[in-house]
Amino acid sequence: MTTHYTFASAISLKLYLAIALVATAAFHSPKISSSGNDFVFQKNIMTWRSVSSSSSSSSSTLRNPTFLSSSSSSSSSSWLKDALTGLGLNFDFEKQAFNNKLNDNEDKPKGTTGVVIRTASKPFDATASTPASRSYTTRKESRGVIKLTPAGVDGDYNHYRTVALDRTADRAVSILTTDTLTLLKDAGYPAVQMGDLGENIYVDGVQFGFFEVGKRYRFATIAADAEGGNTKSQEGGVIVEITEKVEPCGNLCKLPYINDMQMQPKERLEKCKDFLFWLSQRDGLRGWYGRIIEGGNVKIGDKVSALYPSTST
Repeated sequence: MTTHYTFASAISLKLYLAIALVATAAFHSPKISSSGNDFVFQKNIMTWRSVSSSSSSSSSTLRNPTFLSSSSSSSSSSWLKDALTGLGLNFDFEKQAFNNKLNDNEDKPKGTTGVVIRTASKPFDATASTPASRSYTTRKESRGVIKLTPAGVDGDYNHYRTVALDRTADRAVSILTTDTLTLLKDAGYPAVQMGDLGENIYVDGVQFGFFEVGKRYRFATIAADAEGGNTKSQEGGVIVEITEKVEPCGNLCKLPYINDMQMQPKERLEKCKDFLFWLSQRDGLRGWYGRIIEGGNVKIGDKVSALYPSTST
């Protein structure tokens, strides 16, 4: 029996291989090595580009977002350049063509206290916890309550942190604010959901700029004061120090509304690229990593407040 493959299905396979290789190499290791896999990866991408080159020269409105400006020497610009180069794209061209979709309101009042509205973790699964797996996803399911220790979130597995970073304590927990998903939906990603970006703690009431590298934050249960009906923070709580912003990684391109099999391969690659560009526009828009200073449970309803002055050591 002879199996026939259509041209479209061949291109779809090439795109899948490209995204898989991006997820496991390019976005987790800024400098891609000259390995056999890299050769195949580059070959597949360039084959796709040669097929769709006739439509890639369309005139786009030129933009130059501040996070991509030539005067910026931020690591985010550097890793993004390496990532796009790994995709077979011209970084300078893509930088000019990118349409800035961030519509944040700088004048909107900024909250000073947040509230945890979701906690999540994802245990290790031998069949789905590596980015090369077809069933891999960045999404984490709600757990109601999670336990934070200096080693990380109890029962949570992050492949890159475990394998490449030797379980670094500086990425023990990831935090995302609700304004990111609101802005994403407004930017043309209506299907994005809580948990899709892999956050352990989802915080409402503050903007993504509320968290800052080097500062510490308390996550504490608010208990009712029986005497006057007022509320007061429970003693202690969990203290997290923000260590770095989360960089958008190629694994996000496996989300079903980014790598939608009903779309043409070119559309999927464009959506992947734009999604990563969008999340790179501001520090913290993709979320924050932190290390655990004082461990304990974090649950839905806990209040989040900054500790002033910072007690960083």
